[in-house]
Amino acid sequence: MPRIAVLGAGPVGVGVVERLLANAGLLTPDRAIEIVLVDPHPAGPGRIWRDGQSPLMRMNSLAKDVTLFPGESVRCAGPARPGPSLAEWAAATAAGTLPPVDPRLADDVRETGPASFATRRLQGAYLSWFLGEVIRQAPPGTRVTVHEGRAVALTRAPDGTERVHLADGSRIDAHAVVLALGHLDARPQGEQAEAAGFAERHGLVYLPPGFVADADLSVLPAGADVLVRGMGLAFFDLMALVTEGRGGRYVREVGGELRYVRSGREPRLLVGSRRGMPYRCKPSHRLVHGPVRDLRYFPQALGQSLAGDAMLDFHRDIWPLILKDLSYAYYRELFAAAPQHTAMPWQDFERLHAAAAVDELDALAEKAVPQPAHRWNVDDLRAPLRHTEPHTVDDFRVRFVTLLQQELQRSADPARSADSAVYGAQLLFFEHLPRLRPRLAPRAQVEELDGAWFALFNLVASGPPAFRMEELLALCRAGVVQPLGSGMRVRLDESTGRYWAGGANICEERPAAVLIDARLPEPTVAGTVDELLGALHSSGAASEECLTDPATGYRRPTGRIAVDERGRLVAADGTVHLARYALGWNTSLRGARAFAIPGTDAVTFRHGDQVARAVLTGLPPVA
Repeated sequence: MPRIAVLGAGPVGVGVVERLLANAGLLTPDRAIEIVLVDPHPAGPGRIWRDGQSPLMRMNSLAKDVTLFPGESVRCAGPARPGPSLAEWAAATAAGTLPPVDPRLADDVRETGPASFATRRLQGAYLSWFLGEVIRQAPPGTRVTVHEGRAVALTRAPDGTERVHLADGSRIDAHAVVLALGHLDARPQGEQAEAAGFAERHGLVYLPPGFVADADLSVLPAGADVLVRGMGLAFFDLMALVTEGRGGRYVREVGGELRYVRSGREPRLLVGSRRGMPYRCKPSHRLVHGPVRDLRYFPQALGQSLAGDAMLDFHRDIWPLILKDLSYAYYRELFAAAPQHTAMPWQDFERLHAAAAVDELDALAEKAVPQPAHRWNVDDLRAPLRHTEPHTVDDFRVRFVTLLQQELQRSADPARSADSAVYGAQLLFFEHLPRLRPRLAPRAQVEELDGAWFALFNLVASGPPAFRMEELLALCRAGVVQPLGSGMRVRLDESTGRYWAGGANICEERPAAVLIDARLPEPTVAGTVDELLGALHSSGAASEECLTDPATGYRRPTGRIAVDERGRLVAADGTVHLARYALGWNTSLRGARAFAIPGTDAVTFRHGDQVARAVLTGLPPVA
């Protein structure tokens, strides 16, 4: 019986198992197959969504926007498998039409509705149920087993099959192996390594990029100043764990303001970042004009661009179209949802918008939307503090609190549904843009597509839930969080043995004995601490994607696992391994995220289907 080993049993791993089973009935209809899931963490939840973590750890997507089931909207060769979203599963579980969850999660289920940001541990229960359903519906003769252990090496067995070596000394032989490793820890490099060495020399505390929920936060003393670089999701996890997680609580005042009540065990977080503000709140407005299902300008221009064989220039050929389509999505919804803020008929605006060049859109918006606060302005989004003069730390906190209040008001205002339209348009770009990668120069792929555009995508689509922003506001008022603004820099001062932090918006520096880089590690093969991937890289059996341009001499390793278009591992000598595959966001396939929005043609599912079919068709013939 052919055996397929899937190394990594989190969302990506169980997703590829679903695609293997869905396609097995078509590609290997009369053949028994065994699939072995290998992971030291529970199969389904994996590391990130495992049970037992704090209920303070929440998802960053609405429950209605999370599914693992590839429905009819997915354009892939394999069959569809419709199924409930996280919200639908929670509702059916609460109603008793699906099996109950662990009693400890009863409140999590009951409190989760379509517009909820569910606990991560509840998402783990959904993942466990999903895997159970997939196994239950497996074709006859196909078997799925789970091996709880850590894979540390992959070699060739004497009979020519793949041999997976586990940390406990056992081994699994398989005819194909799929690496679904997900987010991996990495060794500190560059300024992170310098910060770690400085901490060691002076007896300080440094926490490098990683999963905050797994970090030992007991090293953060109560009342101590803690420098935090980064204001993304890892920061909000940290914020929750060292405030509510240490006994603090929030109370709602009579006037509606949220107030934080200290426990006395909190540190003080001095936080800054390049942008200086958190991403815009996760949009949740109801769209009056309806969901954004198509981009206005980009698809036609994309078809024309791809019709030829010339290379594309990102700034000339792509970026203007991105800005114009985002602008169109915003104003189409604004004219429908808040016509009181507009000064011309939509038909006139649409005609003028279509004829305008991207550098003429601001002038058009000034005529059509009298109030600047209701216009689409990409510079305000990317650099909201660019006009803020340097302040003292205390004075800047007042400015920061004002901007947070404005963001919360914007998030709560139904007339701001245009922000949700931009979010919808960005998701469509996320599906379109990867097709252009082969037509862009390597530098543009790295600096523009993976850099400038993806940064804009995160600003719009990856912000915190509004309740997190309100908590941050309360913590700023209570003095538990002290913002340091944009352009944050940290100086390692050997004379004082302290970290000193400053930035573009403050006219002083603040010292601390603790520094935290609150973000996930960048993908890296060369710097991974994962024993399996490290061993494959050291032996040359796996390589790191490197983008090169012989014409200019440009060369840039991306940190991603190099695979071909079928997901097969590319060795250091450029050869492709016919029985080893890798899948996920940290491979050169890119774009594959763990979950998808129901009813979309998500690249997550397309990549999973593509790799699963390659694995099945690549199995050795029946003896």
